[in-house]
Amino acid sequence: MSGVSAPVLFQQKEEGMVKELIVSEEFVKDFYFRSDAHLMVMLRVMGTDSDRVKDFFEDSERNKFLVKTTESLHGNQISEEFILASIYMDEGPPLSVDIDQELPMVRLVLDFQGK
Repeated sequence: MSGVSAPVLFQQKEEGMVKELIVSEEFVKDFYFRSDAHLMVMLRVMGTDSDRVKDFFEDSERNKFLVKTTESLHGNQISEEFILASIYMDEGPPLSVDIDQELPMVRLVLDFQGK
């Protein structure tokens, strides 16, 4: 497993507009970068930001993304364009009215291919 030492910036163009999402490195559970041909990112985002992350990636397979971050293993800066080949998304427990409320959570496995 590898990680990142800086937040990850995801950018995508949609209908002529650029959308950006910055994910803190604490939410990146695995970051596998193999040159500009393949990138796999596993995220687990908890709290109110989970909906924003879910909305950003929902229905975005086959879209182009610019991904920028710094890999922690070798300290390499990454700034590459990729196509989101597949996505696995799993939402965690919803908010409840119980005293022991669990934070909303979303888990994502993003599999990018070189453009």
